[in-house]
Amino acid sequence: MKKIVCAFAIAAALSTAIFALEVNKNELQTTTSDTIQFENYSGPHAVIETASAITNIGTNLGKEIAADVNNSRTINPSAKYSIIHSVSEPDGDKLDADIFIINSNATVDHIKNLRRILTGYLEAAYSYNHEDADTIATFITVYNAVYRGQLNVFKDKYKTAVQENLTEESVGLSTNWSEWSGRTQIVIPLSDLDGGLSVIDTSVISDENVISQMKETDDKGIDARTNMADLKSREAAEASKKSQEAQKDAVQQKNAAKEAQKTANAAKEAAKADPNNKEKQQNAEQAQKKAVEQKKKAEDASAKASVQQQKSDKKLKESQGEKEQIARDKNKKAALDNLDNENYVNGLVRTDEKNELYGLVKVDSTNGKIIRTSSMKQIRGHTMYIVKNVTVAQEDGSNTVYPAMYITIGGVSGGHSAVKLCLIDTKTLEMQKESTESLSETSPLIQQGGDFYAVVIIDGSYYVGKFDQNLTLKQRSSITVKDNTPISITTKGFLVTASDGKPAVLKTADLTTTW
Repeated sequence: MKKIVCAFAIAAALSTAIFALEVNKNELQTTTSDTIQFENYSGPHAVIETASAITNIGTNLGKEIAADVNNSRTINPSAKYSIIHSVSEPDGDKLDADIFIINSNATVDHIKNLRRILTGYLEAAYSYNHEDADTIATFITVYNAVYRGQLNVFKDKYKTAVQENLTEESVGLSTNWSEWSGRTQIVIPLSDLDGGLSVIDTSVISDENVISQMKETDDKGIDARTNMADLKSREAAEASKKSQEAQKDAVQQKNAAKEAQKTANAAKEAAKADPNNKEKQQNAEQAQKKAVEQKKKAEDASAKASVQQQKSDKKLKESQGEKEQIARDKNKKAALDNLDNENYVNGLVRTDEKNELYGLVKVDSTNGKIIRTSSMKQIRGHTMYIVKNVTVAQEDGSNTVYPAMYITIGGVSGGHSAVKLCLIDTKTLEMQKESTESLSETSPLIQQGGDFYAVVIIDGSYYVGKFDQNLTLKQRSSITVKDNTPISITTKGFLVTASDGKPAVLKTADLTTTW
């Protein structure tokens, strides 16, 4: 686990813009925590993939596994994402596993998208419905983060064939997205490949340590934990049904075994009465062999019934215990859900000293307690403005109206990421929208009336761009400018530095030059 060092700089003047306040060494607060908190890249992206496209990555892998779940193989070893499906002969109570590998050419950078891939995989490979697959995917990621790098833990739990594919450097899942590509082996425990709800061992991925970590999150993992408790309840019912069916089969097999033994005993008596009759001797041997085989079938059926009943009892006990914990945690969470508390204030915290990047925190002004930390940690510069009543289209096609949002510049350049204008919900502190156009890394952000001005990149050149509060580009300057030009408001327009290094004044009306 990692030590997390935070330097808090609570911003002032939120009615117009937010500026991060520099803090001295005495004001730095250092906290050490073993809490699993995924550090995602939450800024804008150069290429935006749909949720369905991301899920389909896992779906395609899952289809390959579903074609033959009973044999070990490796799927797409040189692609961005690979699966090692490891199944072998019984080895005590040790488990088979799927090993989901994030290769060095992969670009996944947010736990939400990683879980989407796993969800698609579980749906296609093992026929889980979407909600169950999503729940299991959530627990798989937390489980692998809890035991990241702890190879001995996996050796104790999994078969030798699984262990042979794992390395201490890569096993599990880092909490930092920048360490995922080329260094991730997500272990998915397999319990029952005959199908049904128990293909994945839900008890393993929801052990005490995993639940403890989920309870440390802002929402205490209540939704996922509730879904898991419900899944285990259904697993218990399914196992109980299998136990009853196996018990009926056991009774039939026992009766058949008695009859087979009677037949064997009669054959023995006939052979004993006529010891020189080879046919009777062979019949007695064959009859006894069949009786032994039938007895074994009866014992196996009885053992299967017992195993299924034990599984049912175990899952039911886990489900009931977790539901009781969830009920207690719901009461605790209710006290934290009011993000509109008048004593709560938002401000900037420096998240990257070298690159001067910032994140947002919500703090209780009466005691300094951090109420919420934004996952958006790539805000550039100190400037943020508040905009009112912004409508944002959601992935499901619906629209959400946000009473107040921050407009700012966020993100980093390079690879799959980009620098763009962003809209951040003032209540939850999460980014809800990004501009289509990318911006200069050194762009200022200026507000004039209801419009916002920044240095936009178009076809590789830099322009001053005029955006509305919905991040729509309305106009661009008639001339190109330096990537790091200031945008100074004057009585005659915006004073900027043109791409040739000379000053230029742009008219506010249409961003053409005044000379």
